[in-house]
Amino acid sequence: SNRLSTLQLWVINLITKQLMTPLNKTGHKWALLLTSLILLLLSINLMGLLPYTFTPTTQLSMNMALAFPLWLATLLIGLRNQPSASLAHLLPEGTPTPLIPILIMIETTSLLIRPLALGVRLTAN
Repeated sequence: SNRLSTLQLWVINLITKQLMTPLNKTGHKWALLLTSLILLLLSINLMGLLPYTFTPTTQLSMNMALAFPLWLATLLIGLRNQPSASLAHLLPEGTPTPLIPILIMIETTSLLIRPLALGVRLTAN
């Protein structure tokens, strides 16, 4: 009805369309979460451009607080919906039998360290 609400609706529709185009219908339930996350990060980072302000995304704690729950949700939903495909990522195809236990431990460690490594990289940038 007014210009501000029209602008907000236009931005949300634009972001939602960009996010949902590559997804199937079951992935569309994540539209609100992803759109709000993008708008939160955009507003926080734009406020950091103002003089005498602090950007919270420069801190590791903020990045980890955002990264860890989203990583865990992605992991658990993948294990719930497609358990065999999720577990297949722990072992490359054609692995020799003696290497299987070692590779599973290495891939599991890599999977568990991933949110920390990405959070540190994002903070460093």
